[in-house]
Order: sequence, then C-alpha cells, then structure tokens
Amino acid sequence: MTDGKIWEAMLKLRVFTPWMVLKELNPPSFLKQYVKEKIRSLINAQVKAGILAILNDNPPVFGFPGESVEKIMRECGICRKLFIPVQDSDQHCSDECEREYRKRFLRKMRKEKGMEERRRYEKWEEELIWETLSKHGCKSAILQELARKLNRHPQAIKSKFKKMKRQRRAVA
Repeated sequence: MTDGKIWEAMLKLRVFTPWMVLKELNPPSFLKQYVKEKIRSLINAQVKAGILAILNDNPPVFGFPGESVEKIMRECGICRKLFIPVQDSDQHCSDECEREYRKRFLRKMRKEKGMEERRRYEKWEEELIWETLSKHGCKSAILQELARKLNRHPQAIKSKFKKMKRQRRAVA
C-alpha cells in the first residue's frame, strides 16, 4: 500500500478518522496492521506539515483546514443526539444509549416470540421453591413439576434456588 493510495483515500473522504481511511482502502487481512501503521504515520506527517488539521481530539478526527466535523457525525438511535463514532459499528452516543437499545431490542424479540416479560417471584413461589428443593434437591423430575406449577422454566427455578441459598448464607 503506497502513500499515494492512502493520500487518495484521505482526499476522497476530506474529513476522517484513521479507521475510515482503512475501511476505504480495504486491504487484505494480512496487510491490515501494516496499512494501519502507514496511515497513522502519514497522518502525523501531514499534521506536522500543516496540510491536515486535527478537527477533534477525542475521538481523533482529521481533515483539511476549513472542513467541518459535522460530515462524519451520526445521530444516536436512542436519544437523537449527534456524536462522532469511535468505530465503524458505533450507532449510539454512549453506553447508556447502547444498553437502552439492547433492552428495547430484547423486549421486542420476546414479544415477537410470544414470551412473557420477565416477572418477579411472588413470596409464595419463593417459599414453595425453597421448601421443595431444600427437601428433595434439584432433581430433574422435581424441577419439571415445579416448572409446571409455577409456569416457569426449570433452569430459572434452579437458578432462583441457588440465588436464595447464597442470600441465606450471606445473612447467616
């Protein structure tokens, strides 16, 4: 990969981050690290020479003087705030928005599959689980019977029982 090809990609983009230039060049996987280093080296040389300007510090965005950072900004899918992506895959401005997206996505998937929303255990359910499993243990047949009575998955009941045991040990 020559400096000319890298420079050509930067001229095409006008405002960019190093990953954008790498994506534009699309080198074979065995050359990616080498090309990354060449891109960084060329950008640093051009910034020192005053040909390129640092348009943003965190994440680093470079461009030609007079260019605007707004060209590469994206709108967050959750809060609609504009942000500069750190990676090509960034669709959300913060970790909080990413978590909110995942929460909404999972809720939608559960609804499409006809699954119920997660629900808390009632006091009587917890007592039944504790009494039954502490006497008989987590045998498959017993878990299946409890699952049928409580309309829950056997693994969820087993998990709840383990959590209850940990909580009781911590209290004691």
